[in-house]
Amino acid sequence: MQLKFLQKNEYKLWNTFVDNSPQGSMFTKIWYLDALQIDYEILIIEEKSAIKAGIVLAKNEINTYANPMLDKYLGILFLDEEGNQQKIISKQYKYMETLAKELKEIKSFDYYFHPSFINWIPLSWQGFTQQTRYTYRIANHKSTLDEIKKQFHSNMRNDIKNAIKEKVEIRENIPFETLWDIVNKTFIRQGSKSPFNKEKLSNFIKVLTEKKAFVSFGAYDKSGICIAVCGVVYEKKSSYLLLNGIDIEKQIRGANTYMLYESIKYFHDRCGYYDFEGSMLLGVEQFYRRFGGELTPYMRIWNDNFFNYAKSKAKKIYKKIRYGR
Repeated sequence: MQLKFLQKNEYKLWNTFVDNSPQGSMFTKIWYLDALQIDYEILIIEEKSAIKAGIVLAKNEINTYANPMLDKYLGILFLDEEGNQQKIISKQYKYMETLAKELKEIKSFDYYFHPSFINWIPLSWQGFTQQTRYTYRIANHKSTLDEIKKQFHSNMRNDIKNAIKEKVEIRENIPFETLWDIVNKTFIRQGSKSPFNKEKLSNFIKVLTEKKAFVSFGAYDKSGICIAVCGVVYEKKSSYLLLNGIDIEKQIRGANTYMLYESIKYFHDRCGYYDFEGSMLLGVEQFYRRFGGELTPYMRIWNDNFFNYAKSKAKKIYKKIRYGR
């Protein structure tokens, strides 16, 4: 068993490994990481010339080892293996203990792991801390569109009817400037400004669109004015709602709900899941919950040290001052 950092000429091997890992997603693919224009390294465990486990060590916008914006799930990945379960789990324990010794040296280590990562016990032994978070996912492979819609809260179905009655039109692949403008307005309404760099976001969307991994949607009123937008990245395993914004001053009841419903329809036959990328914010969580998706836990795991403690406290103070929460 060898612990090592991958060289760039070995990155093709990593993409193949990601495809064969239950915890693998587009968020850990080389082309996705490069599209984000971030700094990252890949730490792996190799046995008999095969990658058995690994982690993307990406840096975020403030140069700490944490999820960058638009990269929801990182964390440890394992190769999908069949056989005796206790033997497989024992191997994974060994891999995690080996990785943890290196990861403990990274003071700012703080990542959201994929929902398929369900056992963090060896990391707890090594002094890491865990917080359970939640998202909502619609399992496209389990239900027809009619069955999915029946799970919506009745208010959501009524809102969709109202939007249709008001002649709201849903368009795909809307202009970037329109998407940017309304997403930006959403942050301004919350007393902030967009956390995204416009040029980088534009480049990111361009790259993913070319790879057929991004679709934007817009809800337009009968005058042809865009009043709500969303951006979804996708792969065969799942689609992920990354961006969502509304122009509150021109809002029509149900326009945003109708647009998201049309995006759900769009990906139903293309992806295994529709992931709302759940928020723990009260109003946002309630809205996504009403689409009837499966409540799905995932983990935030971080290095329990003074650096991350201070960072967490500073973040809470900032939110309290900026947003009053």
